[in-house]
Amino acid sequence: MVFSFFKKKDAEPAKAEVKPSPRVVPIKAAVPQAPVQQASAAKPATPPPAAQELVSLDFSTLGPTTLSGGGMIEVLDSSDVISVAMEQAAISYANEQSDDAMSILAEDVQSIEGHHALDTWLMLFDLYQIHGKRSEFDELALKFVVEFERSAPVWQELGRKKDIKPTPAKAGGPSVLFPAKMLGSAVTAPLDQIEKLGVGGDPVRLEFSRVTEIDSEAADLIIKRWPKFKKAKLRFLPAGGPQLAELLRGHIEIMRPTPAEVPYWLLLLEVYQLLGLQEDFENTAVDYAVTYEVSPPSWDTAAKTKTAEEVAKDDAKLKAESPQPAPSIDAYAFTGQVVGASESHFQGLLAYAESHNVVCIDFSQVPRVDFVSCGMLMNALVTITSHSKQAVIINANELIVALFRIMGVADVAKIVRKK
Repeated sequence: MVFSFFKKKDAEPAKAEVKPSPRVVPIKAAVPQAPVQQASAAKPATPPPAAQELVSLDFSTLGPTTLSGGGMIEVLDSSDVISVAMEQAAISYANEQSDDAMSILAEDVQSIEGHHALDTWLMLFDLYQIHGKRSEFDELALKFVVEFERSAPVWQELGRKKDIKPTPAKAGGPSVLFPAKMLGSAVTAPLDQIEKLGVGGDPVRLEFSRVTEIDSEAADLIIKRWPKFKKAKLRFLPAGGPQLAELLRGHIEIMRPTPAEVPYWLLLLEVYQLLGLQEDFENTAVDYAVTYEVSPPSWDTAAKTKTAEEVAKDDAKLKAESPQPAPSIDAYAFTGQVVGASESHFQGLLAYAESHNVVCIDFSQVPRVDFVSCGMLMNALVTITSHSKQAVIINANELIVALFRIMGVADVAKIVRKK
């Protein structure tokens, strides 16, 4: 019989056929489980997710020190079982101890040859991929083919995770992709990435081409961070800049002094400055000054001035050189490492959930999630599902999937494994 050491089932599971001489290994005591099921069972009709405070679940103390010696578990050929090695590796990786995680998984893969345990292999493949260990990946692939008698995972040269080393853009320098829906804190991760990438001195490509929506909070977050970028003298190549400018113009109107529209005006001025459109900048600055009865912002005389035709030509070239995006799906996407998060990091997700009955959450651009952030995600998911909405997590790497299973996220949201 296989025991789950993170929660008890309500009913006795059906007995599976056990292969001869299954491998038996000691396990550690169960991690205390937060009352997720009780929280998710409540389904208040109001208010909508974004207007409700997140359910308070404390995951801040969970880690390797909470585990101690315990019982026994059979390692079977099943994705329903979390082995000791998987658990320890997922915890180590969440705590940013990648070398320990690799050592644990590599040792376990060697010890279970002939007994399968597919998930352990997949976790190690992802860990090698994330850290660029191509030779180790290829060596593991050869063993995998022998073990499972099927094709091994393929090394993704362009699929490296963004926190290790971003893929350079064709025109030189790294690239930062802004989400299609720039809502609230959804722009925080791209802005953090810009700050890190600009240190090298190369111009950073800002990919605005797929942006279709932006709210006042996101615009305000960009505006507040922009002076820091200017002080650091960061250089940018704005792909889709004219498209973003047009989107921003749709949110403002002269002689309509609405405070919520101020970030749109100020960001539009920065975009015009970035593109080199001095005439558009000065006309918009005057309109802004008249609308809000303030002094108009001034053009940076050090900036290069371009004509609309030159801007259009530059933008077309940048778009042509940009990496081809993956097929678009309707999902809320996190980018970069999700670590040290707070409730504000998940407000964008809650806002997205308001207009979706099936809330799809894309983790394809997330290399790592830590324990505290996983707990905050759990709070957000409980809030979402309490309104009779289904949460679906897609494209998370196997290390994150294992953490989600350990922390009970898989009990609240459906997890679709990446192909």
